[in-house]
Amino acid sequence: MHHGTTMVIRYLLCFLLVQQASGKRVHAQVVREVFFTVPINLKFPDERLVGLTPADGDSLYHDHAVLKLPAGYTPDGPPVRLVYMAHGAGGGVTADDWFLNRFDLQRTLLDEGYAVFDVNGGPLVENMGGSWAVQSAYKAYAYIRNHYNVHPQIMVGGFSMGGLSSVNFVYKHSSIVLAHVLFSPVLDVYEQAWKNPWMSSTRQAIAQVYNFTDQSGNTWEETKVTGWNPLRIHTFYNGTDTVKIYPVPVKIWHGTRDRVVPIASSRLFQQYIRNAGGYIALREIDSDDHGLSCGNPVINRELVLFLKRF
Repeated sequence: MHHGTTMVIRYLLCFLLVQQASGKRVHAQVVREVFFTVPINLKFPDERLVGLTPADGDSLYHDHAVLKLPAGYTPDGPPVRLVYMAHGAGGGVTADDWFLNRFDLQRTLLDEGYAVFDVNGGPLVENMGGSWAVQSAYKAYAYIRNHYNVHPQIMVGGFSMGGLSSVNFVYKHSSIVLAHVLFSPVLDVYEQAWKNPWMSSTRQAIAQVYNFTDQSGNTWEETKVTGWNPLRIHTFYNGTDTVKIYPVPVKIWHGTRDRVVPIASSRLFQQYIRNAGGYIALREIDSDDHGLSCGNPVINRELVLFLKRF
């Protein structure tokens, strides 16, 4: 096991059978929760330098990650499907806890035989889907692939602020992603986070995550989020429509009257991808409950039915 990695095994053994006469051992079926860390670089390259002075460096940070394995998992049986579940701003991953453990959504996936993982995405819970979060998620994926029996191609989910993390992950690592699901997602850093901050710390978190010159959160710096603002990535006007190239099938669930994260950007996301001939579904729900960003029984069932198509 990687240095500094800790494993926490929770829940009860479903069964353990040892056939002593034949010497044949049947693997124990357990639901396991594994907490570990991955190293990421918090340093931002200084793109202003033009000489041979080093413009990049390393600021090592060990980020918290969690993996949950379904009861049917075995190290030498059929590989299980893996889902990256990018959390929202309500809470992330610590050394021994995960915010999404409080919701049935992850239990639904585990019951269906999926393994799930998440990362804190850097030193801030409000990771804003920046480079720290994408670095961490990919390194956690690589660690899981090296140590556990999972398929190489994964599903990706984003919940509220996790819309930023998950879309940016899909764009940077689309070759390993089969499909993408989004729950009440933040898809525009400026319109849905900077202009409509959900916490007093939100603007300062954006400034820090995207390396703004003004770290106070008082000044918006558009160029610093170029390439990281989901609604704008690979989006252009073709002379007739605004189109968006998206590399995988995607489905969104969003309350039509959500005030925390308004639905407008989800509608634009759908419109732009459809204009490009892409595969996207937007499930509009007559609700003002942003809590739908962590699922409910109906949405959880629809989620499974969507993922099973891939």
